[in-house]
Amino acid sequence: MSITTSFFTGLSGLDTHAIAMQVIGDNIANLHTTGFKGSSSHFEDVLGVSLSGVTGSNQTGAGAKVSTVDINFIQGSLETTDVATDIAINGKGFFIVSDPLTGEEFYTRAGHFNIDNQGYYVNNLGYRVQGYLYDSEGINLIETLSDIRIHQNNMIPPRVTSEIEMVLNLDASENALSWDINDPFGSSHFSTAITIFDTIGQAHQIEVYFTKTGDQQWEWHAVIDGNDVQGGTPGEYVLYGEGQMEFDDTGRLTTSMPVDFHTGSITFYNGLSAPSTNIDFSGTTQYGSASSIQRLYQNGYSAGNVSGIAIDEEGNIMANYTNGIRRNIARLALADFPNLNGLIRKGGNIFQATTRSGDPLYNKPGIGGMGNICSSMLEESNVDMAAEFIKMIIIQRGYQANTKVITTTDEMLSQLINIR
Repeated sequence: MSITTSFFTGLSGLDTHAIAMQVIGDNIANLHTTGFKGSSSHFEDVLGVSLSGVTGSNQTGAGAKVSTVDINFIQGSLETTDVATDIAINGKGFFIVSDPLTGEEFYTRAGHFNIDNQGYYVNNLGYRVQGYLYDSEGINLIETLSDIRIHQNNMIPPRVTSEIEMVLNLDASENALSWDINDPFGSSHFSTAITIFDTIGQAHQIEVYFTKTGDQQWEWHAVIDGNDVQGGTPGEYVLYGEGQMEFDDTGRLTTSMPVDFHTGSITFYNGLSAPSTNIDFSGTTQYGSASSIQRLYQNGYSAGNVSGIAIDEEGNIMANYTNGIRRNIARLALADFPNLNGLIRKGGNIFQATTRSGDPLYNKPGIGGMGNICSSMLEESNVDMAAEFIKMIIIQRGYQANTKVITTTDEMLSQLINIR
């Protein structure tokens, strides 16, 4: 073997250490890149020639080359951003994004997403985040991977009040009275107000008065201001509904529930008839303590527009509406792979699957080993700057050592040429 071969051996060392330095430089350059995963270069030897010999031990190396540049997929630290659309994964998994032009899927740990002008949940490249959509009521999840779309100008229709729940304690020590609609305060022992909604979502306030009429016997009377009733007089109450409640000796309600809340015949000022509504007083008691309201609920609401979104740890994306309603829109999907090192970088903080990585394994956050979602947070780069500087010193010394091989070989050739 010629002495000049050591030139190329040294050159291979320079090339490998230059690539290693390039990897370190890439890591340091992306020290603050969201979701970035640092890489490490690995070398392997190159066999030059196997000299004749029975044992095969007379083998000469020809230097080194880079065998692989592996990505370190360890999780980075999470940073709070206070931006509702920013999300991070605490644990395993990748967000799934799709190119709307080609339909090709990519995978990322960088959760700096936003909503584009068409309402799609996208990354900085315009790729659409994938997930499972809920039905129009936000209850049932449709198990098909789809683009997540949030219509910020979308209006949900109103819901008429059909059910009311009211739980109270009525003071057993009160004296019996006779209720008078013309003097509701003076002829009742307790009152509360509730707002109900008609078929077009307009609100109507109803006052409910409770009057003790005898031992373990009470009456309730619901009234509405005449200003809200066709033919009514502003400032005067109109009877909306009424009923009775009876209790046993332990103060527990014995009257069957629910009962009709609207028992009259009323047309609201807007021309709509009062809705058919049930009221349920189940759980109401008559104890010897002050009357108080413990639960008040009605299932109606007005029309509303999206006022903002929220994302929980299970990846549910919920829209908050101006009418106070919160409704599920979609649930994020995450992907994992049998061989993470088989993924290839595509730039822009995204990866692409290959045959080496295996097919993606889809699941929901918090299920099947997938991590949970942290909203208003981003995952920082997992590059350790101190470790990179130490590697840089080592690679620099290796590079210098290989240049020394070349200069020493040059000196040896010079001596060979000068032989006389």
